Amino acid sequence: MIKQFIRQITAIVLSIATLTLPVVAGAQDTKPLRITLIEATPAFHSLPVFALKQVGKEYGLEVENLQIEGGGEAGVIFAGGQADIMMSGFDKPVAFAAQGFVDAKVFGAVLKSMNWSLVAPTKSAIRTIADLKGKSIGISGAGSSSDMLMRWALRKAGLDPDRDVTLIALGSVANLASGVENGRVEAAMLVRPFLTKAIDSGAVRVVGDWEALPYPNLVSIVRTRDLKVNPEKFNRFQAAMRDILKRFQNDRPFALRMAKLSYPNETDGNLAAQLDFALKVYWSPLNGDLDRDLYDRAVDVLVGSGMVTKDKMPSFETLIVRLPGG
Repeated sequence: MIKQFIRQITAIVLSIATLTLPVVAGAQDTKPLRITLIEATPAFHSLPVFALKQVGKEYGLEVENLQIEGGGEAGVIFAGGQADIMMSGFDKPVAFAAQGFVDAKVFGAVLKSMNWSLVAPTKSAIRTIADLKGKSIGISGAGSSSDMLMRWALRKAGLDPDRDVTLIALGSVANLASGVENGRVEAAMLVRPFLTKAIDSGAVRVVGDWEALPYPNLVSIVRTRDLKVNPEKFNRFQAAMRDILKRFQNDRPFALRMAKLSYPNETDGNLAAQLDFALKVYWSPLNGDLDRDLYDRAVDVLVGSGMVTKDKMPSFETLIVRLPGG
């Protein structure tokens, strides 16, 4: 997967200059600090990021984000020098450190569970991971967290991800849901709310349930040099994220309002249920930080997936920083 990441950088980095992400200029204390984000595969779990974009001025921030389907491409864009912060799975900063692409630090974690589950059509004969041999599996993108998790699960079941199955990148979670329901792939990785919709409709059943598996799956990544040059910007961002998470826990009307803004076609009942699950599983503990226990759990998945060897895994002390919070 590291080689795949290198190929992605080679193929895309020449076109980075054509992107239109704004360049952040220095900000005065009396003006909002402008933050640009690259956000990989947004879904319900990233609702706190959406909320911060809506109410950022309350925290002295003006937040703009570029949403990319699949962490692999998001990582390439960030490696090319775009944006202030990248929010993606923990595998991306590990890959940066292992290969020296970007000197970066992780300073926060919003989503603290693996989030993804594997589903197959209800009428399918696929009931276990071992049954996937010879089958096609939908993932969001090459090098994404869904790709990494699928490789980890396949290896644990004694299958070779590169020989025994065909992994097909379908992009958005909506595409993954339609792909498995329409037969484009024989199984697919899904997250909520598409996961619950597909299950409730009776179209699919869960083959691999990893939603609650502890893993830092939406972390905040900053270039080390940027953190040194303008620490206030990132301190303020992290303080705001911590407060947003507390508001989601303690201010139900605020949380529901943000959920409705992000998913206007969902019923209030569905959104309330999604919020309850996210508070209990996705964002817990709601401190916005990445602790050593979560790091250790991530090591097991990263090494087990074959993405990085144990000797190339950066230490907790070299990769993780805890910001004071602006």
